[in-house]
Amino acid sequence: MSKSRYYNGNNDIKKEFKGNLGMFLACAKLCSYNLIAMPISRNTKGYDIVVLNPETNRALAIQVKCTDKGDFPIFSSHWKDYETKMESKILSDFVFVDISDVGRPNYFIVSGNGMKDILLSGIRHYAHESQQKNNLNWEQMLEREEIEKRKPHLWAIKLRDIEEYKDKWDTITNRLQRLAD
Repeated sequence: MSKSRYYNGNNDIKKEFKGNLGMFLACAKLCSYNLIAMPISRNTKGYDIVVLNPETNRALAIQVKCTDKGDFPIFSSHWKDYETKMESKILSDFVFVDISDVGRPNYFIVSGNGMKDILLSGIRHYAHESQQKNNLNWEQMLEREEIEKRKPHLWAIKLRDIEEYKDKWDTITNRLQRLAD
């Protein structure tokens, strides 16, 4: 039997299919909680799935991030505008899907506010280290970035940063219930 050029059975899923895989895995898991999970158009800013509780007709938007490498890119920005970019990129709760073992995906569910807290902590830690390493204050870092025309930083969440959120589906189910009350 010949192997497909798309999947060879060894977790070698092409990059362009990983996002869809994560989205559909998250939808399937949400359906197991008797929720309606609908993928939306792939060019919608800020979310990938709409989840509806059919008993209350309340819905939530969810953003899905999928990886098999252990980190989840979230957004890019320069130092001067990371807070503004974060506010424009984090518009909903997140479901992170780890497909390092496709047959046994792991899910990590983080509220939008939780995401902001995790990112802010990581970015501020990185900024502090950069300031210490380069003996610069915040204003000098901003000046240096502008003068050197640096590319934006890619801010990502590492799997180890969200381990405590594994299978926290109640983040979504509880929020849907609160919307109904």
